[in-house]
Amino acid sequence: MFNKSKLKEINLKNLIEISKILKNFEYSIYFGTLLGITRDKEIIGGDDDIDILVNIENKDKIENIIKKTKKFKINKKKSNAYFVQFVNNRNKVKSFIDFYFFVSLRKQKFIIEKHNFSGLVNDNRFAFHIPKKLMFPLKKSRIIKDLKIPRNSIGMCKYLYGEKWKKPLQKNSEYRWEIINNKPLLIKRSYLGSLNRKIKNFLTNKFKKQ
Repeated sequence: MFNKSKLKEINLKNLIEISKILKNFEYSIYFGTLLGITRDKEIIGGDDDIDILVNIENKDKIENIIKKTKKFKINKKKSNAYFVQFVNNRNKVKSFIDFYFFVSLRKQKFIIEKHNFSGLVNDNRFAFHIPKKLMFPLKKSRIIKDLKIPRNSIGMCKYLYGEKWKKPLQKNSEYRWEIINNKPLLIKRSYLGSLNRKIKNFLTNKFKKQ
């Protein structure tokens, strides 16, 4: 049986461990991890991963350091030049650490994050152009030691999730995303659309376990 509280505890342990590993690198929490820490002051319950945004210049170094811990394995099926997923099978509960690698050019006022939720890293239309003023200089979180967050974490949540970012929505069912002019646009599903999506997700997960 899926244990949300156990997974939440494991995600927190993963985040603390990864924060220690990355403390000397340029990184920030991202997506749902950023949303939970900013909005709820904790990890979002039921989420099966933590999300980290890192400068691509440090990609090889970080991969090698994490590999040496022998606690996390790379999911080669989902990883690419701009995204690496590490898997932790702690206490028979599978959890994930998703690394999104951004490109930063001096003359540009934004960083480029190519993988995001689309995975279309070779199509520049689907890259995020995240304003540098939202991200830098990075700050330390008051909640977890060594954890780094964007300079403007609230502004970053608004950038990713829109003006209603404080209202919790169920991942993969109650909303969908589009990318317009290299910026994410969260679109809330209708009640019927949300219900259909939940049923589809339930059936998909059920058959995966069989």
